[in-house]
Amino acid sequence: MGIDVKKTQKYYNSITTDDLCSCNYCKNYYFQVKSAYPLVANYLASIGVDIQKPFEISPLEPDTNGILEYCTCQYIVFGKYQTFHSHKVENVEFRIATSFPDTGIDDEHFVLELYPIRLKYVVYK
Repeated sequence: MGIDVKKTQKYYNSITTDDLCSCNYCKNYYFQVKSAYPLVANYLASIGVDIQKPFEISPLEPDTNGILEYCTCQYIVFGKYQTFHSHKVENVEFRIATSFPDTGIDDEHFVLELYPIRLKYVVYK
């Protein structure tokens, strides 16, 4: 067994906007990442992951040009990680995360990490 795409999709379909962090750095990510990184979004969708619903993200402070870099973006994927190989899409590196909060999930899964994501910092209300 490899990645369980259907189970992963079901998990992401169950997440609502009320489940997501509402801080501005996170909103900045949710609202821009799919259009800013379409190939990354398509790749994640192919394994059942919704790019706009990260498990965990870690932003740095905006730089002098107003760009906010997310040094790690993590997603839950159901199945076995042994079938996953580190690689890049749109200069974004994908790998298996080794450090992350407790997922609270008993079923077989792993946490996929990607970085860097760089987005214009916009304040959302």
